[in-house]
Amino acid sequence: MIVGIYTEDFALLNKITNKINDKRIKLKHIPNLPVNDSSIKVLITKKRIKNLNIPQIQPQNLEILELRIRCKLHESESVVIGIDPGGMNGLSVIGSNRILFMDNYKSVDDLANIVKSIYTEIGISTIKIGSGSPPERSRIIEALRSFSSIIQLVDEQNSGSGSHTEAATRIALRKGAYNKNEGYKPKPGEIAWIQKQSRRKSKGLVTIDKDLALEILIGQKTMEEAIEQYTKKMNL
Repeated sequence: MIVGIYTEDFALLNKITNKINDKRIKLKHIPNLPVNDSSIKVLITKKRIKNLNIPQIQPQNLEILELRIRCKLHESESVVIGIDPGGMNGLSVIGSNRILFMDNYKSVDDLANIVKSIYTEIGISTIKIGSGSPPERSRIIEALRSFSSIIQLVDEQNSGSGSHTEAATRIALRKGAYNKNEGYKPKPGEIAWIQKQSRRKSKGLVTIDKDLALEILIGQKTMEEAIEQYTKKMNL
């Protein structure tokens, strides 16, 4: 697939070139308009060009540029995201019945920033998060709290083995997901772990109750909000 780049900003051109790792994507610099090359399937531009029949991309976060190109090629206007929580968090993006993007993120913040960019630049219909690894899962749900209406938890039991991105793909494709605030039953030790974290966060001053711990676990409250609410309750 040939992707055109129309820009006089050679610094941007260099950045884009360095971000394309998929050998199936061939970049071609377009010095002038109109584009008379029928082999160009997508055009990357700095600003949107009117009256141009070729699908266009105005990149913002270059980390998802390959994903945006694939979405344009396969006409995916909204995607499903699968996340496998763990020490290394796997992410998979599904659209038009195909895998469009996969990567691993050690940092929850980095993962959250990528998800936010995908939502802003492409669109997300559902975010499916595996029910394993309670510590990382809770951090991810908290980091993605602004997307709570489209987050679902997915049971990871019998999901097989493999890499984190493969697990994230299975999570994204798995049916029977349930809304995080409907019908989720914490596994043994999860509530206790959240309560332990509340003691650590408050430097030993507060241990939140089980109901608040559950709200944190399913992403309805942050740890800070739960500690503040519990403290106010105890001071009444």
